[in-house]
Amino acid sequence: MNKDKSYNISRPVQHKIKIQRSSFIGSVCFVSDAEAAETFIEKIRKEFFKATHNCFAYRVDKNRFRFSDDGEPSGTAGKPILFILEKYGLVQTVLVVTRFFGGIKLGRGGLLRAYSQCAENTILQAEIKEVIPQKNIWLSYPYHFSSKIENILNKYSGKIISSDFKTEVSTEILVPQNLSSKFLEEILNVGGNRIKVKEES
Repeated sequence: MNKDKSYNISRPVQHKIKIQRSSFIGSVCFVSDAEAAETFIEKIRKEFFKATHNCFAYRVDKNRFRFSDDGEPSGTAGKPILFILEKYGLVQTVLVVTRFFGGIKLGRGGLLRAYSQCAENTILQAEIKEVIPQKNIWLSYPYHFSSKIENILNKYSGKIISSDFKTEVSTEILVPQNLSSKFLEEILNVGGNRIKVKEES
């Protein structure tokens, strides 16, 4: 993993390991924001409502994160899970490690290793992909440009966020940041001053 880049996962994954009779179940999922992460955590709590602990960590981006030991000794669960997310450069990612106590105490070191191992093994089961920075662009144009703009959008791997159809079409789109200049150049070549462009500042 390149430490200057960010990554996330393409699909939810669950992975189970057993250590000293305790079962640990890792559940990892892509989330768009903190609210979605909290919703996922609550879903796992309901799914494993008989579990002893549902410890978690999530990172929305490199500066926004949260973790919880959920009753385990401080620093033995949430932080190790967060460390694994950081190790793989994962953002927009939530990871819950559920524990069903098997009757044998693991001690602080044992807990730390168990939560780390389950978190890492779960991530390794998932498909990790690089996060490509996106740029918001707003276009306003006459209807007859729609098909041409759609073709250019597909060419540059862009996607429509929202559209408003009135006297003209107003569209908010996302385009990979590294392709945005070429995308706009082609748009303006097609429509000139008939297509109004507003870029994210």
